[in-house]
Amino acid sequence: MGAIAGIFTRETDNTKQLLEDMLTAMRHRGSQMRASVTGTPDGCMIGIGYCDHQNPDPHVAESSGDILAVDGTLFREPKRTQAEYILGTLTTKSSLRLTASNLMNEPGIFSVLYSHRSHLYAFRDPTGFKPLFCARNRRLVAYASERKALWKIGLMNVQRVLPSLLLAAGPRTVSKSILPHFSRTSSDKTLTMSTAAIRLKELLEESIRRLTRFESKVAVAFSGGLDSSLTAVLAKQIGVPVELIAVGLKNSSESMSAETYAKQLDLPLSLQIFDPSSLDAYVRRLIWLIEEPNLMKVSIAIPLHWAAEAAAKRGHKVMLCGQGSDELYGGYAKYARTLDRLGRRALESELYRSVTQSYIVNFERDDQATAPSGVELRTPFTDPDVIRFSLRIPSELKVKSGDDIMRKWILRTVGQDIGLASEITWRRKKAIQHGTGVEHAILKMAKNKGLTADAYLEQVYAEVKGIDSIPQL
Repeated sequence: MGAIAGIFTRETDNTKQLLEDMLTAMRHRGSQMRASVTGTPDGCMIGIGYCDHQNPDPHVAESSGDILAVDGTLFREPKRTQAEYILGTLTTKSSLRLTASNLMNEPGIFSVLYSHRSHLYAFRDPTGFKPLFCARNRRLVAYASERKALWKIGLMNVQRVLPSLLLAAGPRTVSKSILPHFSRTSSDKTLTMSTAAIRLKELLEESIRRLTRFESKVAVAFSGGLDSSLTAVLAKQIGVPVELIAVGLKNSSESMSAETYAKQLDLPLSLQIFDPSSLDAYVRRLIWLIEEPNLMKVSIAIPLHWAAEAAAKRGHKVMLCGQGSDELYGGYAKYARTLDRLGRRALESELYRSVTQSYIVNFERDDQATAPSGVELRTPFTDPDVIRFSLRIPSELKVKSGDDIMRKWILRTVGQDIGLASEITWRRKKAIQHGTGVEHAILKMAKNKGLTADAYLEQVYAEVKGIDSIPQL
């Protein structure tokens, strides 16, 4: 939806220009900008800025010399008051670490930059859904929603702001404080398939209510699979107007079956088919957006980008998706292999690792792929209450021994309980990059160029990394 940028520097002559350069590097996330720069009693300068597709003002708040910018959404608060709400929370008499910890328990997806008492603070929501990166040299410390903004001002050694940390850049050093994150807990062996499914359904319903509370309608990125179908039907059942958005290459399995599955859900569908001849241009665009030449990430980012653009054309501001489900409930085949080879303890460790590392593998990519559309991606499976409960569900209710080809049994039970068609409830997992035909088409395109897929993507990455604006189609 937008982007934040911040600088703490000991050299005061060009702080505003550096900040504006960073925001300009992210203008594909919003061409409307707001930047504030203030001096500190120590003779340093702090700059915080935001860019947005429409109006940056609701995302920035100032009070008594403090400045705050937030990228993302707190689902309990109206958009227009969120920056003010967060600033008010952080400026209470409690310690900043405590007030930031309280915000980490708020349902939402957000990254925050906050200037207070000669320090520039940075933190993000516990799932890490909204990206935030940092870099430094001997003169300054900088933060931005995308790495390219930091590269723009000559900072090449870029690192992620970890979701579990509160960073503070000050006159002397950068300090770190631990914030609440999802701790690993023992599974609750008293939960049965029935009781766990009932509670999980309740939590997902509440999550979707939060995600859609201030929306008159929502899109759902739709594949016809369990996750997107469950999300769409639960939204429909709580009274939210839903439109399914399906995309794919010509003759891909998802483009051919989307209408059938949409009819089973009795929901309107917008289906957009892409010609393989356009794929090379999208590869260039998405590698530039996600800043990585990774085949899996590019193959997922392209259909998400398509879906967000289609949703925007249909007048949507929010698009729900099923991301996060596979990590919580063991959707990938690798989880069945881990169970059969190494046992349940190893499976539970792998599931926890997958959940807590999803921001690296999935969420940053998804946000960067969809942000240019002005449509915010949201998923009920990243709700803190859903995650905490799901981590307590015994792995026996997720993945079974003996080469389990179905997996996600607890979520399939929820689907069955809410009346999903059996064809959807018991449909085997098909990854978006395969269902839309994108990964296969990239492999074929690379082969036609006489390259491996990795070599082709690396070549494209080298070509687009230095481009100042989003590659045109």
